[in-house]
Amino acid sequence: MKNLLLILISALAMQSCFVNAKRDYNGYSKNLVFNKNDKWLINNIYTDLSSMDKERLNKETLETFNELSARNAYNLEKAKSESLISGKISFSPEIEEIEQLKNSTNFNYLVNIYTKKIRNGLAVLETSEQREYASNEAFAIIEIYDIKNLKKVYYQKVYSSQTREKQTKGPSFQYSSETLSKKNLMKILKDIKKNAIIKG
Repeated sequence: MKNLLLILISALAMQSCFVNAKRDYNGYSKNLVFNKNDKWLINNIYTDLSSMDKERLNKETLETFNELSARNAYNLEKAKSESLISGKISFSPEIEEIEQLKNSTNFNYLVNIYTKKIRNGLAVLETSEQREYASNEAFAIIEIYDIKNLKKVYYQKVYSSQTREKQTKGPSFQYSSETLSKKNLMKILKDIKKNAIIKG
């Protein structure tokens, strides 16, 4: 009986936790080319998540790009500590900002990351009948700039949501917008690894 109850709860959780996810490359190629000697600058993530989540996602992003670039990725702190760069870099830099990086550093690419919680209208566990439509929504974006050629070369956005319609009955499980936000970024990183072109 206990095992049957666990199976039913697991089945309900799997069904309830269905996430509607949409991926958008905005016309850019899904493939990123990693040449052996190219240097990647990973900007600090722009996010409304907690400082702990921010630190973990910064680390995950750096590890992904280090793995793909033969350990040629730098986060902002490391770049600053080695006097390779000074100051902040905005999420959507103007051409003048990219040009400054070109003239003052030897980095080839700038990686910008942004996550946003849009709506958090549902609890992780909803047990009563839904009185009105509600949803949890979030998105994540990674943009990459070719510093030497002063242009954006990569864009990917993953938006995800979970909804509960009015008069929905019975218990349901949902991811919080925080969890959706983190999952979105991890999906992008996984996709980058999957479609990466590694050159010696």
